[in-house]
Amino acid sequence: MALSRPLAAFAATSFALVALSATAYAGGDLESGDARATVHDKNVTTCEAAGLPGKTIASADVKASVDGSDTYIDVLDHTGITAVVVKGGDAYNVYLDSALTAGWTGLHSPLNPNGKPAQISHWFACGGTTEQPPPTKEQPPTSTATSTTTSATSSAATPATSVTTSTAAAAGSRELASTGFGSAWLLGLGSALLAAGAAVLLVLRRRRA
Repeated sequence: MALSRPLAAFAATSFALVALSATAYAGGDLESGDARATVHDKNVTTCEAAGLPGKTIASADVKASVDGSDTYIDVLDHTGITAVVVKGGDAYNVYLDSALTAGWTGLHSPLNPNGKPAQISHWFACGGTTEQPPPTKEQPPTSTATSTTTSATSSAATPATSVTTSTAAAAGSRELASTGFGSAWLLGLGSALLAAGAAVLLVLRRRRA
């Protein structure tokens, strides 16, 4: 059955609009649908392929929540994350951390021709913390070590000097004591000679008398 002219014109117009929309989408006229995101065509699975710094972090390793329709993502813990890539349809959205200062919720893929976000096919994050160099061990100051060594040497030397002095004093005392005791017999001999001389004088006087 042939269509009336008004109905045929409406059908032709509708077909043209659908074709134009499909052509525009396929030709790269993409929309992110989110002022926080930057849209890109085709597909990527790594941060390197997306031209983003950092290592690729799988979605399973990110603490996040995806709604039941697989359309919106809420990142619950974005520590160390610098970007999030959300792929859907023939394009993907890139969310940089600098653009998510107001919140990490409602992330989605680019818009379909119908003006709604495409269902998420996959997503991942980029980032990673920078490793800090191990702390260096501080060496003790040279002057302190020298002072300690000098003090230890002085402390060790002092007892030795005291012992040597005490030993020398004791030896001197013994020598003095030994010398005094050895001269006693000389005193006794002198006394005996004096007594003998007095006796001889007494005998000579008696003979003269």
